Amino acid sequence: MTPGAPNFVVKDGALSWPEIAGMRERIYPPEQLVNTPMHGIEWSHAQRRILLYIDDVVRAVAGIHERVVLCDGQKIAVAGVGGVMTEPEFQGQGLGKLVMLHLVDLLKKEANCAFSLLFCEDHNVDFYAKMGWLRFEGDLVVEQHGQTGPFAFRNTMVLPVTKPAQVTGHIDLCGLPW
Repeated sequence: MTPGAPNFVVKDGALSWPEIAGMRERIYPPEQLVNTPMHGIEWSHAQRRILLYIDDVVRAVAGIHERVVLCDGQKIAVAGVGGVMTEPEFQGQGLGKLVMLHLVDLLKKEANCAFSLLFCEDHNVDFYAKMGWLRFEGDLVVEQHGQTGPFAFRNTMVLPVTKPAQVTGHIDLCGLPW
């Protein structure tokens, strides 16, 4: 690897956590997280993560959550995307876009899912839309604190992978959100 060149590595979600825990805390300090809509939400853990290294240090990351969900009552394999982060001092340099493009390319090559789904805050909608993500305008159901119910956290966005993405209707994530 040439110094300064991005290097992508796919790792097990649990095994990669120690490498990104500090980044998450810098981006979402626990004392500030209490005052956000994310406070109190139970999130699933990524099965895999795409880590973008520069000079042997993780600078950006995105998690992959593979799951069969119910779309209008039909079982469909989807790839959830969560935990997309870029080290604060590297934000605005295109690393988030690079890691997302690499992730989508990986999903398309593996062809294990119909579409991908993510949740994002308002300020990230345009970022994802420029890469082809569409707003999901239907109803979403998730598990939270042992119960199943509606999930209205900010914005839900979808991206076709091997089939058209569901943009309306009803999706039951059959578990925790990512």
